[in-house]
Amino acid sequence: MKNSKLNILLSKCDPTAPIPDDLAEWLDAPSAEKEVILYSEEKSISSEEEYRAALKRIEELFDALPNTAEGDELEKWISLLESYENDHFPM
Repeated sequence: MKNSKLNILLSKCDPTAPIPDDLAEWLDAPSAEKEVILYSEEKSISSEEEYRAALKRIEELFDALPNTAEGDELEKWISLLESYENDHFPM
């Protein structure tokens, strides 16, 4: 696989480098409640706020076609939502 510009850039990064103070302050800032929670394999919904954000994102993606990026994202959000609901609202 040939190197993309991103791969070249990433190869020059130092993952052990300290985070600059201004970026650390931004990362630690409280939520403005408008952020989109991005899905990742390790992600789980762990709060009522994240649950509501997931519901909103599912609503936005509701008409997504299967086997598209949006359709895949919708399936992942639904899976996360079901896990949260099973843990917090057992039947």
